[in-house]
Amino acid sequence: MYSFEYGTSNVYVQLGFADAEEIPLKAQIVRDITARIRAAGLTLSEAAAVLGTSQSDLVLALCGKFQSFRAGELRGWLDRLNFPLLLKYR
Repeated sequence: MYSFEYGTSNVYVQLGFADAEEIPLKAQIVRDITARIRAAGLTLSEAAAVLGTSQSDLVLALCGKFQSFRAGELRGWLDRLNFPLLLKYR
């Protein structure tokens, strides 16, 4: 017979990740960053220049490997992707 154990709704806490509380927040921010990059029609190179980061760091974050980034840093990227500011890059 099966036995079920209920825990928190955050699977990362159950798996023991050190930054478990921030992972869903970071994922949401990265999702918003991706949407803004696509909406602006930026290439990865252009987006990295706008964000003030390397293209390799941007690719890591967009691929979900954002554990080395702080949520505040990702929020800063999101703020830099305000559409009026992007016009100067096009």
